[in-house]
Amino acid sequence: MNDILQPPTERDLPAGGADRIRAGALAALAEPEPRHTGRRVAVVAAVVTTVAAGVGGAALWPAGGGSTQALAMSAAELPPELRTAAEQCLSWNHDQVARTGIEPLDRAPEVTLDDLAVATRRGDKSAMLFLTAAGYFTCDLTLGRWWREKTGSTNWDAWGDRRGWLPGPVEALSVSSSDIDGGEVMAIGRVSARVRRLVLEHGDGRTTEARLQDGAFGLISTGSSVREDARLVSYDADGNVLDRLRFFDMRLDRCYVDPAGKVVYRAEYAGKQPPPVDPATCLPAEAWRR
Repeated sequence: MNDILQPPTERDLPAGGADRIRAGALAALAEPEPRHTGRRVAVVAAVVTTVAAGVGGAALWPAGGGSTQALAMSAAELPPELRTAAEQCLSWNHDQVARTGIEPLDRAPEVTLDDLAVATRRGDKSAMLFLTAAGYFTCDLTLGRWWREKTGSTNWDAWGDRRGWLPGPVEALSVSSSDIDGGEVMAIGRVSARVRRLVLEHGDGRTTEARLQDGAFGLISTGSSVREDARLVSYDADGNVLDRLRFFDMRLDRCYVDPAGKVVYRAEYAGKQPPPVDPATCLPAEAWRR
């Protein structure tokens, strides 16, 4: 075999060389075409390319991210690697806006970098949340090392009556993982003003701290040890626990009303028609501002 065509191992590159090569290669690649798998969720096919040749295919969320996390709280603070990921997410958003829109709730909100609320990166994985007056758009992205694969997913919804309200202190808008119920995980969402700290308990004694900014949070787990019984734990300014959510099953089991008594969140029943809601039995929704 001709070793000239084999790329050097990452340890032989100068410091930061792998990230610079990755960013340059991604900028030169044609964009993959996302495909819809549901009403407001799209799973994106991967594009695989080597230095010498290109091969098309699909990839699952691969495990094995790095230990360094970069975080941006606004578009102006994006480092090059996160900007590349954000531009890919915007490209997917543009494609999805063009492909949806028969009904208002089916429409992906068209977003720009100015709508970026929080973006986070660990190793080859990135996750970000875009917020608009009409709805939200989330995007997670995994980049391969030497094989130029880009795998990710997007999620969106219209706010309706829910923009200013949360079903409790934490609302996860998007959750993804390398395994069905575990491995490495990413999460993006919103928090109320009461939340001053948000921690993922992996279920094996390890934890990952989420980053909070202006009512939004982003989280990419440290390592691949997250288990099925993982919990997302929120704390107030005094260190008191506000809520402990099952990370892999955060379906609402209660309804929530705004101060006028209008139901803004209903209990979620997988595969079943939800029963009628009596507002008197609901909990007060928490205010959300940013």
